[in-house]
Amino acid sequence: MIDLSSLPINLIDKRVTVLGAKRSGLAAALLLAKNDARILLSDSGDVTIPLTVQSDLHKYNVTVETGHHSSEVLNSDFVVFSPGIPNSAPIVKDIESAGIPIVSEIEVAYWFMPEAQLIAVTGSNGKTTTTTLIYEMFKKNRFDAYCGGNIGIPFSSLISETQKDTGKQKVFILEVSSFQLERIIHFHPNAAIILNVTDDHMDRYDHDISLYLKAKLNISRNQDKNDLFIYFDDDSLLKNNLPDLPQKLPFGFTTNPQMRFKTDMTRIFTKDDQTYINRKDIALLGEHNLLNVLAALNVADYYNLPQKHIKGLLKRFSGIEHRLEYVRTFNGVDYYNDSKATNIESVKYALKSFTKPVIIILGGRDKDSDFSLLLPLLQKHAKKAIIIGEAAYKIKNIIDGIINYSHANSLENAVLQAKNDAVAGNVILLAPACASFDMFDNYEHRGNVFKTIVNSLTERDSNER
Repeated sequence: MIDLSSLPINLIDKRVTVLGAKRSGLAAALLLAKNDARILLSDSGDVTIPLTVQSDLHKYNVTVETGHHSSEVLNSDFVVFSPGIPNSAPIVKDIESAGIPIVSEIEVAYWFMPEAQLIAVTGSNGKTTTTTLIYEMFKKNRFDAYCGGNIGIPFSSLISETQKDTGKQKVFILEVSSFQLERIIHFHPNAAIILNVTDDHMDRYDHDISLYLKAKLNISRNQDKNDLFIYFDDDSLLKNNLPDLPQKLPFGFTTNPQMRFKTDMTRIFTKDDQTYINRKDIALLGEHNLLNVLAALNVADYYNLPQKHIKGLLKRFSGIEHRLEYVRTFNGVDYYNDSKATNIESVKYALKSFTKPVIIILGGRDKDSDFSLLLPLLQKHAKKAIIIGEAAYKIKNIIDGIINYSHANSLENAVLQAKNDAVAGNVILLAPACASFDMFDNYEHRGNVFKTIVNSLTERDSNER
């Protein structure tokens, strides 16, 4: 075993198991192997590793086992934990019982980060949009900017790709999840953002939101007086549990005098009441995205990014794939893909973004969510709900007799039902409030299938359901 209380410098011949052979696990295995550790990549599932990655694993002598976890896992100096593995998994209990340290992939990547700035964004909703917006703010400025983490490219891959780069100062902008933050030791962002904390992943956190909040707050555990902590001031749970740090910046709709940027119904303005940008000029849709903009502006201001660039970006940045993404208008009906809306709060945000009647596609794999919390907004905004997936029966029991609904046995069938029920001026919205794993590989896969179906709609589509 290895003592990880101080930052590891020499990993030569250290025995490391990486649990999970998907994107982040593969990246961590390769990064560690390139730095001379002896790697066992272990996945209990039947995973398919791309041929190019297999070649790299072979090149760096990574041992791969799939379909089981062998006893060799317990011969490790430490274990790297992929975020999708539940803490209750038997192999995790065995590792903990053996006293073997467990760290997350973002922790391992941090060990090898070159001299750079690190910005980390977490929250129940809005992480990806805010992370991407901040990345766009840093692009074409005095920094070499890199974006990844829980979205896109794993942190370990970013580090592998940039270790030998020289030139402008680097800045890494990461989306980080509560799962990734659970097992950090040294991970230390120069700027940390918590956007919000609402019920999500309660199946993992024993139905105790305080445990979920604790994992989120881990983002600040290694910050000090030189670092910035940005938080959502409207969230009383978060506000009442802030870290003891000198540089805390609030954002939100409150009138907190510490806010550098505030908003009213027409504009975003600075603390000295100077208009920064009119709200009508911001391309992002919805009040939830206005909050994401406010959070990002605090980062831009902290790093003295050019205001002209930031204002121009806000006028053209309309969002990212699978997050309230406009797909198409067909026969006067607008289609939106919000496949990333995997929890209750994100669906609330989506529904509040529309003034037109909405036909919403709900369902998937339940995350132990309370769907009754959607009823007031469904009653206000939804013309109809079409329910799919494993959670369909649970959703039906809540909305039956209150919301007009129907059941579909596939996403394609759901879209066709919605098309047949819609009239010009309606919105058809995929916002499932559930995980995707009952029918799809991930939310991206679900969103891409939805867009393919929508973009293939023609007048000849059958009215059969």
